[in-house]
Amino acid sequence: MNCSSVDIDTHFPVGGCLPKQPTGALQLLTKYPQYDGRQITIAVIDTGIDPLANGLQKTSTGIEKLIDLRDSTGSGDVDISTIVKVISNNNQEDRSIQGLSGRKLKIPSDWKNPSGNYHIGIKSLKQIIPTSAFERLSKERREKIFDPEHRRALAEAQHRLDEHINKYSSPNEEQKLVREEFQSFIDALKEVEKKYNDPGPYLDCIVWNDGDKWIACIDITEQGELDQCKSLSNYIDSHQFATFGAIDMVTYSVQIHHDINILEIVVAGGSHGTHVGAICAAYFEESSEENGIAPGAQLLSINIGDHRLSTMETIPSLVRAIKYCIDYKVDIINMSYGEDCHIPNSGRAQELFNEAVEKHGIVFVSSAGNNGPALTTNGAPGATCTNLIGVGGYVTPEMQLAEFALRESTGCTTPFTWSSRGPCSDGWLGVCISAPGAAITSVPQFNLCQRQLMNGTSMASPNAAGCVALLLSALKQEEIEYSPPLIRLALMNTAQKLDDEFSVGAGLIQIHKALDYIRSLSKPSLISKIQLDITGGQGRGIYLREYDQVQTSSGDIRLTIKSKYVTKKTDQLVTYEDQETKIKFGCRLSLICDPPVSYVQHGKFLDLAYNDRTFDIRIDPSHLKEDQAHFTELQAFDTNQINAGPLVRFPITIIKPIRVNPQTHSLEFNCQTFKPGQIRRHFLQVPSGSNIAEFKIMNHSSDISAQINLHFIQLEPGRSFRLTEFEKIIRLSPHSTFQCYFNVQDKRTLELCLARWWSSLAIIDTNYSIEFHSILISPSISIHLRSSQSYQRFILENRLNNTYQDINGLPIINWKYLVQTLRPNKDDSKIQVLSKRDCLTEQRQIYQLILTYNFTLLKPSEIQVKCPYLHEFLYDNEYEAALWMCFDTNKQYLGAGDVVKNYSVKLEKGDFIIRMQIRHDKYDLLERLLKDNGGTGLALHIEHKVSGLPTHDFYHSLDNLHTQKKKIQASSIKLQWGHQMPIYMTTVLEDKLPKIINSTAGTFLFGTMTFPKNEKMKKLEMNTIYQYFTEPSSSSSSTSSKKSSSSSVSNTNKKQEKTTVITTTTITDEGTSNTPSLKDQQYQEALRDLKISWIPKLTDDQGKLYEELLSEQQDLNNHIPLHIARLQQLENQLKQQQQQQSCLTAEKKDEKLNEIIKFIQDKLLCLIDEDLIFKFFGQKNSSSNDKEIQIIKSDMEKRRNWLIDIYISLGICLCDLSTINDDTLTNLTNIYKNLQKHIDINDGKLTNFINKYNLIKKSYGRVWKLLLKQIEEKSSSQQQEYDQKLLQLYQTMNMKYLVSYQERLIIAKYPPAYILF
Repeated sequence: MNCSSVDIDTHFPVGGCLPKQPTGALQLLTKYPQYDGRQITIAVIDTGIDPLANGLQKTSTGIEKLIDLRDSTGSGDVDISTIVKVISNNNQEDRSIQGLSGRKLKIPSDWKNPSGNYHIGIKSLKQIIPTSAFERLSKERREKIFDPEHRRALAEAQHRLDEHINKYSSPNEEQKLVREEFQSFIDALKEVEKKYNDPGPYLDCIVWNDGDKWIACIDITEQGELDQCKSLSNYIDSHQFATFGAIDMVTYSVQIHHDINILEIVVAGGSHGTHVGAICAAYFEESSEENGIAPGAQLLSINIGDHRLSTMETIPSLVRAIKYCIDYKVDIINMSYGEDCHIPNSGRAQELFNEAVEKHGIVFVSSAGNNGPALTTNGAPGATCTNLIGVGGYVTPEMQLAEFALRESTGCTTPFTWSSRGPCSDGWLGVCISAPGAAITSVPQFNLCQRQLMNGTSMASPNAAGCVALLLSALKQEEIEYSPPLIRLALMNTAQKLDDEFSVGAGLIQIHKALDYIRSLSKPSLISKIQLDITGGQGRGIYLREYDQVQTSSGDIRLTIKSKYVTKKTDQLVTYEDQETKIKFGCRLSLICDPPVSYVQHGKFLDLAYNDRTFDIRIDPSHLKEDQAHFTELQAFDTNQINAGPLVRFPITIIKPIRVNPQTHSLEFNCQTFKPGQIRRHFLQVPSGSNIAEFKIMNHSSDISAQINLHFIQLEPGRSFRLTEFEKIIRLSPHSTFQCYFNVQDKRTLELCLARWWSSLAIIDTNYSIEFHSILISPSISIHLRSSQSYQRFILENRLNNTYQDINGLPIINWKYLVQTLRPNKDDSKIQVLSKRDCLTEQRQIYQLILTYNFTLLKPSEIQVKCPYLHEFLYDNEYEAALWMCFDTNKQYLGAGDVVKNYSVKLEKGDFIIRMQIRHDKYDLLERLLKDNGGTGLALHIEHKVSGLPTHDFYHSLDNLHTQKKKIQASSIKLQWGHQMPIYMTTVLEDKLPKIINSTAGTFLFGTMTFPKNEKMKKLEMNTIYQYFTEPSSSSSSTSSKKSSSSSVSNTNKKQEKTTVITTTTITDEGTSNTPSLKDQQYQEALRDLKISWIPKLTDDQGKLYEELLSEQQDLNNHIPLHIARLQQLENQLKQQQQQQSCLTAEKKDEKLNEIIKFIQDKLLCLIDEDLIFKFFGQKNSSSNDKEIQIIKSDMEKRRNWLIDIYISLGICLCDLSTINDDTLTNLTNIYKNLQKHIDINDGKLTNFINKYNLIKKSYGRVWKLLLKQIEEKSSSQQQEYDQKLLQLYQTMNMKYLVSYQERLIIAKYPPAYILF
């Protein structure tokens, strides 16, 4: 088709990509372009901002957009406490230091460092850059560097093998060995490829003072070429930053804490923070339509998204962030982060947030959450903290077309389906105002795109924050005094109202009207200095939800209205002016309900001065319409300034549930139509005795598919809605039905919330219903089994009147975890005072408690770490959370987690350490945790995933269980109403548990149990189940007994051997017995053995004790243990010389080796008759159980083991000689062949010799394969030696790509210290 014939609309609605018109921002900027946010600083507490992202370099006035970049998580911290100086070199052009990676770092000639001191550290790039960027980097490095070289090596090795096979079709022994070597080389190559796991770059960090300022340089070349790396000072001083590389495109800056030897590497943890910052204040000189809301404002970027936790926030990161905001004197905080919480407006973080507003005058704007559409899904802190401005998200028709490419708009402004709704559990409405909840704007460069669509209240909050920046910019320029409470009041009292208060709060923000509002107040206005609050009911509002609460009048409810003076100078003493303001304050209030309601009775007037006043209200919800949420606000107006709107609001929410049909225990909702974005809510009391609900919905539309969000919630006091919610987004095809089951609690109000997705078009017609069932266990909803009892009894019953439940199948038990309880290691657990970096205002010093836990895995396991005392609390946690990190015994970092979410770590077998940090400014609270449980310390749970446990048996009686007869069969359980059915179930046998840990004592199994009515119910987790193992298992006892028995036998054998030796060594030449008393013999024997045992330890006595024993007792000339002790002494002397003289010359080393070789050949080998050993083990009776034969066999096995050890020592010494001639090689080959006759050549005992021997023969494939096997089989604490040998092998083979790979692995596996918290 010819384009010219098509009518193409070229006027893209750019204004809808980052909306300004719906909020009044465009109107304000059009009229007052100078009020564009200049003089205002917004702190963006998020994942960090990329300074290279479009529009985030300069403000509209040309100054720096980003005043500073900070990381408050600690995940970017580098320990730089190690101080080194330049390695002395006569050549001034070749100055260098050695980094912690072991690399030589070349110091550029233009670096100034008067002190000569360089602080060095090391950091894993994987631990600080976004996952997507690291994965791209890893993929690129593998595909462009590793894979081509590896494929070439594999092809060449295969070619060598194929040539050899073709050339020697019938190989002899020598040719077979060559072929085996070729095959081993191929096997090793394939094994390396299979186990490939590049840890990524480990970057050396160098920090120094140039006489004027502190400077940092990060070796991004990984080769020590520091002249190719950018040197950076603190971002706030220089606004310098750099990029790690062209592949990852991740920018970084630094903050140097030289007083505590920490380098803070600042990196954006994700795209979110940059996008949020751009919404707030991006400035595009050439395209004003793409600007953020306040292009003249500056930004302070604070990353709170911990890289170790996939950018999850932690309380320590939030505490530091608030401190930074106060230190930098920001005007506004935007926080588009949050989680659910159990207790609103409480806990350490929420207290500090409120304090930042009240004491430091910061306007705090935060997202309300994306947990809707059901009620009481407020996110913390935005919609739970009293002093925060919680922002909900909505979408306009213009946004629908510009951002979401809908074929047509819905024609109306509507809250997003997912936007969280109020009220909080304490009655507070939560959502303050609403703003556009989506935008297309800038993202970090590492995304490899310039802009992106994101939606959520995370986008609504910065839109509102930008609007507030315009307002504050205007107030500052017009010199109008303001306070955070006044700004909140102005926003709420000028917002554009919508019907849905729970999602939009006071309404849609109208910032131009907010400016007019503040201007209109009488001057000077005390409203800007006095904040009013009303408390009562459940706290900050009244929220009646349960059936019994709304059937009768409430009686009198006492409310208190409080006046609070707002000061901007909290660090100064109270002034006369402050006191006069309080004295002058007074207003006569008129009280109303909006909307007007008849069920709230209250006084009409209240005279208020600067003191607290109480008054009573009464609520009578008995006549309210059922199946609805009723909302009103008690509002107080100043009778002298009615136009100022309500000065304080007290929300009242009444839920009036309906009762379910008592005959059918169900409800049907027929002919329910849904418009785009429409939400239908139903509130019903769950019938007594019910614990399961069955929901069905049918789409009656003939040609329209429907996307519907099902959100069903019950609330429990003091618990988050997350713990009791059922949520699922479904897509219903025309004439299709969806059915689901979920758990409920009887007698509690259940909200059935069904929401048509906001972007859906057209109207659909549906029917839906809910039916309740009862399959209960008693005495509680959890079953607790004890392994020592072997069974457990519980009662199965149906408490739903006039019903019966047909259970289709046996109970399904899904064991999830074997839980191990750990207590901290007292020696490694301590409380420490933190630096001024973590000192709050008013000099409140923060302390940290470091708890260390040790555990061992006998098999690989995937674990989760839980702290039961602090689990599931974040914003409402009194402590500063509990970040834990897992390490192996080499201090290699393996994973991390927090107490809020489930973080898992996959571990191999071995020994591990968990270090956990808990912080607080009250020392005694941390000390209490250290001394918890009678001084044993705070417990930690290690949850090991389990599967494949045997199924349980169920019986109707204990007799049947004892006799194991008449098991309950599938489809045999029918529950009649009122009938109690006893069930006896067996426990899991301890020997069936996975052999993951040393002992099951003190552990327990955790899982769920379900009684299914049909297939769809099988996944419903109806009950929790535990089984406790309080005693050592019989297998453990048996093993212990066997070990004890074996030890006894071994000791007995040793005694017998000693007796035999004494007897044989005290026979005279004449053959007559000349044995002294038994005690004298034992004393002489013990004294001799003690002296012999000391010979290897006396490396400096030059064999004096050895010679002394030989001269004193001529019969010891043939005593092999004596000569072996001398051999060990000689070997230890060589090791000591090598350690003390790092540059031991080849001549001196050869001299010592030849001394050892001569000793073995002249002294030791002649003492053991190898032919006699061969002859004995070649006889058929060598395996006889005859006592005399067994004694001889024991002696022969001992001599054979000595011979093996002697051959190994001789072989290693010959291999270590600096020159290997033909005779030496022949000698080595003979040793190898002799060892083959006595021991399996693959035995680990021979590993060192076999490696050295094969290296000399250049049989690299065999060495390689053996080393890989050793690394796999050894525990982490034993692998370092073999990893170093593997690196040396790669260097010998000149396989540079593998040398580089192995060097990174060694740095990753054997760090110098634990990474910092």
